[in-house]
Amino acid sequence: MFPRSRTLVVLAACALVAGGCSSPAKRFPGLANEYVYTTLSFSPSGATQAGLHEYTDPRTGTTLLLDTLLDDFSPASLERQKAFYQAFRTRLQALNRDKLDPQTQADYDLLANAVDFALFAFEQERFTQRKPQLYAEVLGNALFSNISLEYADTATRAAHLAARLGQVPAFVAAAIGNLTASNDVWRRVAVEEMDGVADMIRTMGASFVRGTPAEARYAAAQPAALAAIQLFDAFVRDTLGTKGTFNWRMGREMFAAKWRYYLQASITPDQMLRAAEDSMRAVRAEMLALARPLHDQWFAGHRHTGDSTAVLNAVVGEVLARIGQDHTHRDSIVAAGARNIANLERFVTEHRVVSQTDFSKLKVIPTPVFMRGIYGVGGAVFAPALQPSLNSFYWVTPVPREWPMARAEAKLREYNRYKMMTLSIHEGIPGHVVQGDYANRVTPEWRRLLRAIFGSGTYIEGWAVYTEYMMERQGVFGADSVPARLVGLKALLRLYANVIIDIRLQTRGMDGDSAVAMMVRDAFQEEPEATAKLQRAQLDYVQLNLYAVGFHEWNALRREAEQREGASFNLCRYHDTVLGYGPIPVPRVKRLYFDHVAPTATMPASRCE
Repeated sequence: MFPRSRTLVVLAACALVAGGCSSPAKRFPGLANEYVYTTLSFSPSGATQAGLHEYTDPRTGTTLLLDTLLDDFSPASLERQKAFYQAFRTRLQALNRDKLDPQTQADYDLLANAVDFALFAFEQERFTQRKPQLYAEVLGNALFSNISLEYADTATRAAHLAARLGQVPAFVAAAIGNLTASNDVWRRVAVEEMDGVADMIRTMGASFVRGTPAEARYAAAQPAALAAIQLFDAFVRDTLGTKGTFNWRMGREMFAAKWRYYLQASITPDQMLRAAEDSMRAVRAEMLALARPLHDQWFAGHRHTGDSTAVLNAVVGEVLARIGQDHTHRDSIVAAGARNIANLERFVTEHRVVSQTDFSKLKVIPTPVFMRGIYGVGGAVFAPALQPSLNSFYWVTPVPREWPMARAEAKLREYNRYKMMTLSIHEGIPGHVVQGDYANRVTPEWRRLLRAIFGSGTYIEGWAVYTEYMMERQGVFGADSVPARLVGLKALLRLYANVIIDIRLQTRGMDGDSAVAMMVRDAFQEEPEATAKLQRAQLDYVQLNLYAVGFHEWNALRREAEQREGASFNLCRYHDTVLGYGPIPVPRVKRLYFDHVAPTATMPASRCE
């Protein structure tokens, strides 16, 4: 039923035999596949999302039905996992990297980084002992993936969901046994998130299994699962705070370490902070220059006084508010998303932005009701890595019918005609969906899987942000370029504000009130939005830099390519080449590109010349 599990046994056997498969080039694919499949088996919730449903351990022959299991956080399981990573690192280091070709060296580095990052999590972060919300998020994702991912028929997935629900008490017991220290923010959010999981069990899960053979089993498991969640909440609220304190501010050393593993970028935190603060000032100045003529036209009688910051915010704020009035009807937002995709498909084809012309696997549909809390506006949803032939989706979230007009209008003003187009670019064409299409052409299969599962988030998200501004430069907005530019610059302010609060809160002692004030004053954010962003910065570290650092890396690569190639630079050929490498870190893309190492992807028939 799942032939890739059998493929793993063959490839891993090569890696396990001492001296087997002789050369590093022949041994490496087995190592890569072993790592991908084994580590997915450690996290059944992640395996379901990746499309791995069965796993046969090549050492024991035991077959696991991963969709029926929860992640095992018992001390014995965590020790086994840690031992695997330590042993695997030793085996990987024994393989002579210098004997590999440039593409496989990129894969080696990607794999080595994944191993080191996993050990960093075990040995330094130790979030299984400190982050109570980790357990709520893993449990919620596991149950939700059975409901939301159509990897099998409803009856089969309902049976899997019931099986997982029955394991909740043991999952919670392991969580309570592991946790030894935390902080007020993490504890509060953990209780909120676990309450959300309980609500999903009572409502969405119960509705999903209704009328299936698994309904009775689900109903029987539900009381114990909900009682375990109540026990978790009580422990986190009343006991965990007395066991020890762990500051959410991670400090410079931890921040720099995660930065290396998570971003794999060419820029340091200090450099990125300086760039973000300089860019914030430059973007605001550009916004004022662009907004003034429109302000004089639209608000001729308005004169603003005060310091330069107050005047800039007043002028730009009024113009942005006027631009926000240009939006679709509340009942037409999904249709508008579909029109955007159709227009973008034509534009990308006619202007030869990439050579791809077939976008038929992209479907634009309303966001499923049970996903609208996560996808508040829209998003790209890809086929699982192990099932790449399935369709990709651009989900567009309708405005709820029960929302009063004022609330609906506020959302539509923020996601006005220009912002909805950039969202369609980012999530669809030529953003995430096109990037995913090219990544799925990478060969051989072991390489595609390694890069799909452990690919660089900086590459992936940076590409999507890059395409927003690249498409603007290509003229996608036509005569409306100035309003579109202002909307795009407002989005850039949010990227740079994310960098500043992340680095300054986590490593420089910035207080929360100052972070909120900066976001409201300098990035045109509403206070509730800024307060929510502060909490996000307290819950995690480095992640808020992902988009801005990726955008920085892609922009730098594009500029250097144009400078080196001069008049011979071809945008379509450039895009085809860098996308053809798949999601490896952008600094590695740069080396391959300038060393003229061809991508391993099976490229579409080129229309770039």
